Amino acid sequence: MQDVAGLGLLTAEEISYVTAALQPCHALADGVNIADSLHLNIKVDDIACLPEEFAYARGAKKENAKDGYVKFAFPGSVNVILSAIDISQDDLIEAKRGTKKSRPFLDHIGIDLRQETGEIHRFFDAIPYLASKAGWPTVSQGGGGKAVFCCHVQVSAKHWVYPRTGLSIPLEFAYGPLIVSETKSGCDLRPSDPQTIPAGAAVSSCGS
Repeated sequence: MQDVAGLGLLTAEEISYVTAALQPCHALADGVNIADSLHLNIKVDDIACLPEEFAYARGAKKENAKDGYVKFAFPGSVNVILSAIDISQDDLIEAKRGTKKSRPFLDHIGIDLRQETGEIHRFFDAIPYLASKAGWPTVSQGGGGKAVFCCHVQVSAKHWVYPRTGLSIPLEFAYGPLIVSETKSGCDLRPSDPQTIPAGAAVSSCGS
């Protein structure tokens, strides 16, 4: 993270927030322990702000690259995603208002639960309850046989958690294998924080 921060893509406050979210005392720490990987999704104006040579020199692999979107898989199962395309309902609200939050910023922290085992499924199902005990709202996507398709990747289900600590950056818990499409892009964008979205600002990402 410090190297990425050296490029101006993460602030010291964002690094501290991520570090706190990975601590054993965190309300959802069990998810980190059973995750296959973690990712930091950074909103940028141009994905070229992280040069490929920078990533390769640190042992990263470039994955799932599309116009305005790229993932670099770094050693240690920590991935950095850069996105200049719309990935959240907040992006659509910005477009609707004609305003734009200054980039770059850390949009969310992803906890990737790729294995569909009983243990992981039980934890995933418990996330809304665990978050509520901490006083944090959640929004769920998919489940019950309905997949979640955002950008050009698909998973079985997601829980989004909106902590009320520090910078309050959302946590994404993505359940199920990652399926990548080469031809289409989905519209299940990250939901806005349900408790802070301004009245009248709600937008539909899938046109429903």
